[in-house]
Amino acid sequence: MNKIFGRLSFDMLKKIKTTDSQREFEIMATAMKHASDSIIVTDRYNNIMKVNNAFINTFGYSENEVLGKNTRFLSSVEHDNTFYNQMWTTLLREKHWSSEIWIRRKSGKIFPGWVSITAIMDENGKIQNYLAIFTDLSALRESQKRSLKLAYYDQLTGLPNRQKIVSDMTKKAPSVCIIFNIDDFKEINDFFGIEIGDLILSQVAEWFYQMNFSPYRIGGDEFAILLYEDFTWNDLRNRINALMSLFEEKVFSADEEGVNLRMTVGAAIGDHKLLTRADIALNRAKKSKTSIALYTEQENIEEIYRSNMRMSSAIRSALAEGKIRCHYQPIVNLNNDQTEKYETLVRMVDESGNLIPPALFLPVAKKTKLYPQITIEVVNQACSVFSKRDEEFSINLSDSDIRNPHIVKEIIHTIVKTGTASKIVFEILESEGIENYAEVVEFISTVKALGAKIAIDDFGTGYSNFENILKLNVDYIKIDGSLIEGISDNPRHHIVVETIVNFAQKIGAKTIAEFVSSEEIYTAVKALGVDYAQGYFTGKPTEMLSS
Repeated sequence: MNKIFGRLSFDMLKKIKTTDSQREFEIMATAMKHASDSIIVTDRYNNIMKVNNAFINTFGYSENEVLGKNTRFLSSVEHDNTFYNQMWTTLLREKHWSSEIWIRRKSGKIFPGWVSITAIMDENGKIQNYLAIFTDLSALRESQKRSLKLAYYDQLTGLPNRQKIVSDMTKKAPSVCIIFNIDDFKEINDFFGIEIGDLILSQVAEWFYQMNFSPYRIGGDEFAILLYEDFTWNDLRNRINALMSLFEEKVFSADEEGVNLRMTVGAAIGDHKLLTRADIALNRAKKSKTSIALYTEQENIEEIYRSNMRMSSAIRSALAEGKIRCHYQPIVNLNNDQTEKYETLVRMVDESGNLIPPALFLPVAKKTKLYPQITIEVVNQACSVFSKRDEEFSINLSDSDIRNPHIVKEIIHTIVKTGTASKIVFEILESEGIENYAEVVEFISTVKALGAKIAIDDFGTGYSNFENILKLNVDYIKIDGSLIEGISDNPRHHIVVETIVNFAQKIGAKTIAEFVSSEEIYTAVKALGVDYAQGYFTGKPTEMLSS
């Protein structure tokens, strides 16, 4: 039975072979007629004797068109003679064969199915007939194809996605991976709207095709290409530069407006980890504000990533084992030279008992979900200590802390529970930037209503400006240490500090000079009318406070 198909019920065959009852044959005929799978019965020479309704519907032939024909007319060119020879060898030896197979409809279209063929024996044990049951797999394969498209292709542009590029790199072994990130694409979305932004992304995808590349969309505004030729770094850089020149000349359409775009590019050459390394190069290009970066082994950036992972693990362990510790640095009143306040500074104890400064672990914590836990731990420790003391104490809060409802809830609960609301000063790290002043102002109003005070930290550099001070209704202005360190010999620093002091006095805020590291600086800030001094000259941070 050349090139046929089907899935067999052995109970059905047994009945076909051995039952003499006319009633049972009628039942079997009815079952065959109404079965959902295509059924074919042939003679021993593989000529069709009977087909069911499902066969007629699936293959498009009427019963009269196929009766007496050898089943080979249903075969497709998808399988060679070796395939059919193996089928017949198995069928004649074992009297049963099944497999997935491609077969032909009357229209000429081939389609997949699962076939099961069984030889039906006569009373002498010789093959009398073949029965084949064929299940059409077209709908299943289409569903699988759609699922594969969803998994491996971007729905907006139709480009293969990050999962697909990873798969292709494993199979095809490219020599180069280049990632292109559209600069400031968020501004496009904000200005024109997301629909226009999506339209532009589709145009960028088409542009890559016009440049004879096979692009991937691996992120919101990131595209990638793979190259398979051998390149030197110089040749690759020249090719990318030429491509970027063409890209920057291209005018993309945005709701009848013409838009020019720029890209930042990261590229890697080699035979492994190309996508990761191109990502690393892209990140370096962004940080260094250059248009193109190429990954080189000498950069050892992957070791930095591994170091970050180790630090993240260390932070997690420290939180679990109570090794996040608070130290407290004195803040001296310059009018009476007395310590009246303390700033809470966080430290981490490593496995060897060494103190790790915040500059080494807080940046890593901020990129994970561990940073909020550190903030809550610091608040709990400091409030517990100063619930038994009379001095004011300050705690640093970032903009992200204040925008985190869980942290705010924990802060309010803790300062009320410990009775420290009237002693605590929240230092807002305004030098890092504040994204939502409305939320910050709401937080300030809430805690000040409980008796807390507010300080602006690192004032005088970065994003700092006097308008923000007025918005936030602060009680203290902490003058950035970079201004204080050079105040004795830099006239410009002297002028800036003097201006801040005068402004603070006019709005009723107190000033605190940071990084007061010598008697000379201490005397200088005191002469300028600064209210408080903090630094190694007035006292180093310590874990234990004297009574």
